[in-house]
Amino acid sequence: RIVATVDEAPQHPDIAFVQSLLDERGPVSRPAVVEEVAWGSRFRVHHRIADAFRDNRILLAGDAAHVHSPAGGQGMNLGIEDAVILGEHLSQVLDTGADEALLDEYAATRRRAARGVVTMTSRLTELATASARRRPIRNRVMRMAGQLPAIRRALAWRLSGLNRR
Repeated sequence: RIVATVDEAPQHPDIAFVQSLLDERGPVSRPAVVEEVAWGSRFRVHHRIADAFRDNRILLAGDAAHVHSPAGGQGMNLGIEDAVILGEHLSQVLDTGADEALLDEYAATRRRAARGVVTMTSRLTELATASARRRPIRNRVMRMAGQLPAIRRALAWRLSGLNRR
């Protein structure tokens, strides 16, 4: 997967376009060679969270509640978590007559979870799209941070979503 910030992205990036990105921004010691573009598109990154995940009988989950960069691969898992937790809470309210405050709890806790993921993906996107001037600093810092087991472990837990269990 190649994700890059460019001023004028073509509607359908081809091999030549992707190769030029890699030649300009990719690894120097072992340059990558593009042989095929299986699928390409352009998109604009948006980071948004709904003001509320519940308004009376309307409940939001997944992409209806939050959108963000694909950095870190968190979107689908977060949406599935929303759906599972909402289903459990709705079941309790409908089957057992549990207090509807349980739905407010869903809305508040899932909004906090979404805010955490959106903050993280926003930071990852900023790192990934650093200017040419800042890339060497970013790379050095990330290389050094990657040497520290505590940082690697914390990042693995966040990227896997296990920190939200």
